[in-house]
Amino acid sequence: MKFLRIFWLIVLLGLSPLHAQAAERPAAIATAHPLATEAGIQILKQGGNAFDAAVAVAATLGVVEPSGSGLGGGGFFLLHRAADGLDTLVDAREKAPGYAKTDMFSADPSASLDSAKGAAIPGIPAGLAWIAQRYGKLPLAQSLAPAIRLARAGFPVDGHYAMLAKFRESLLARDPRTAAIFLDHGRAPSKGFVLRQLDLAQTLEKIAANGRNGFYGGDTARELVNGVRSKGGIWSLRDLTEYQIKERPPIRFNYRGATIVTAPPPCAGGVVLAETLGILGALGDQGGGLAPVVEGLRRGYQDRARYLGDPDFVDMPLERLLSPEYAVERARGIDLNRATPSISLGEPLDGGGSGSNTSHFSIVDAAGNRVAATLSLNYPFGAAVVAGATGVL
Repeated sequence: MKFLRIFWLIVLLGLSPLHAQAAERPAAIATAHPLATEAGIQILKQGGNAFDAAVAVAATLGVVEPSGSGLGGGGFFLLHRAADGLDTLVDAREKAPGYAKTDMFSADPSASLDSAKGAAIPGIPAGLAWIAQRYGKLPLAQSLAPAIRLARAGFPVDGHYAMLAKFRESLLARDPRTAAIFLDHGRAPSKGFVLRQLDLAQTLEKIAANGRNGFYGGDTARELVNGVRSKGGIWSLRDLTEYQIKERPPIRFNYRGATIVTAPPPCAGGVVLAETLGILGALGDQGGGLAPVVEGLRRGYQDRARYLGDPDFVDMPLERLLSPEYAVERARGIDLNRATPSISLGEPLDGGGSGSNTSHFSIVDAAGNRVAATLSLNYPFGAAVVAGATGVL
């Protein structure tokens, strides 16, 4: 699990005159930035549902928190539709370009993070159009309007933006187009610097007018491909045209009388959550307090690194990992009076580092529709390259 620097801003809309049911079942939004939360509120007040608000929040986060997400990245949207109880995961992750090779970063591993060659085909624009068309109530253009306004008018950046811009300053400064947008005269800006993204506003407007084709087709697609390739990347128009959203059935399990619905692979967190709670359940009355949680997570994250991957390419023993029998097996070696040395569990010892390059938000509307979404650019400010005149990082 990646460390998230989150400003949890919860907003209750129980007294909104536009939602007669809200006094009975208030809506709530939690995002990583107040302006993104405000965008979601606006859409709910305009008659949108949680799915419309999710489109607004995701698009706005890409404007106001470009270090963590954006049109150039990917994400996963776990949806619950109250009307029929549908639970589904909208998989809008990035995809490798068609020209990618398994050994393409062997000579220079840093290029996978710090160059246009490491840029994957974005999924967020397709995800926003997909959710708006299939689950929303409002036109896509209406849900994108808050993000477009903020990109065009600008907003004062916060200390978190300034800190991460400083962290990636040398790379952001390397590309003149990127530096002109995200830096202040070539240096990381201070808190209060007004960030305006006029090219990004135009790209968002094209998506608002033409749906996914406003990004994956036409002039925008050509500009994206030319911009990435001019910086050493390997995109093609075919990569954009063939990008597809996938919907996947979530993981569902019970814990102490509660039914929990969580994200399936290629997300890893849902399996870790299910396995950890399964271990706590297997411990029974011993499962209270912090120590059992730590030990459960220790084992869950080890299995994450050992077994989990992309289900389109990797076979995973999910039935076994999620079974009560396996939970009992993994709980058997826990000594609640002594921390388990990770080395005693065997390889691998570390499932990877943490970072502040991912954003999460949660939305519940007055009707009971729910969205939990995780968005990412893989590393703060992605590859630190803007694709041509699109404003897409």
